[in-house]
Amino acid sequence: MDKLPKLRPAMRLVDAVSESLKEAIFEGGLKPGQQLSVPELSRQLDVSRSPVREAVLNLVANGLAVEQPRKGVVVVTIEPRDLLEIHEVREFAEALSARLCAERIDDAHMALLDEILERQARAVEGNDAEAYFATNAEFHAVIGQQSGNGRLYDLLQTLEGQMRVGLKRVSGDMDQRARALQEHREILAAIAERRPDDAERLMRRHIAATKAQLEASLAAEPTGKAGAKTASAKTPGKSRRS
Repeated sequence: MDKLPKLRPAMRLVDAVSESLKEAIFEGGLKPGQQLSVPELSRQLDVSRSPVREAVLNLVANGLAVEQPRKGVVVVTIEPRDLLEIHEVREFAEALSARLCAERIDDAHMALLDEILERQARAVEGNDAEAYFATNAEFHAVIGQQSGNGRLYDLLQTLEGQMRVGLKRVSGDMDQRARALQEHREILAAIAERRPDDAERLMRRHIAATKAQLEASLAAEPTGKAGAKTASAKTPGKSRRS
């Protein structure tokens, strides 16, 4: 097991542990299918087992870990076909989120979205995949949060986390990231100009384009490879707000 990220001191302990584990999953320190041993994680993070146990349960609730017979809790494996299911849901949920955001966003968060896309542009120019995926998650999270609908935001955060795990298994080139950045800019313009119909349409088109890329990746894989599922995810019926 790779070294885990340090805890953030300003957070409640269980939240800090949860964030550390999520970061390790997103960055590959905790790999798909890897067992989440409470004693071992507790030792690495130098905290008691109780907050670690609760944090692991939070990962399960948010679709980033699953319980397996005889193995306990393991990091979720997101297969390409899981990603297609996720994007089928996201196409509608993200579009609604963009519409509501265009109606409700405040000036401070508009400025934040601008700043996020500036960082994303640098990530694309520098071919920095980790920074690109991080800014992508930030962009969609702020739009979801500014939708003003807590249940919609919870759903989107669950899907986003699973997507970040799964997209590491799908090849993405610089042209695709540059295309996504341009689509983000168009979505942001519609939100800034308070055009909810356009924001909804552009976001739906954006997610549909990503789904089409995934379908192309699936078609290019050897027969049978994409069909297998190990510790695969199912979107939980209820998620916890982070």
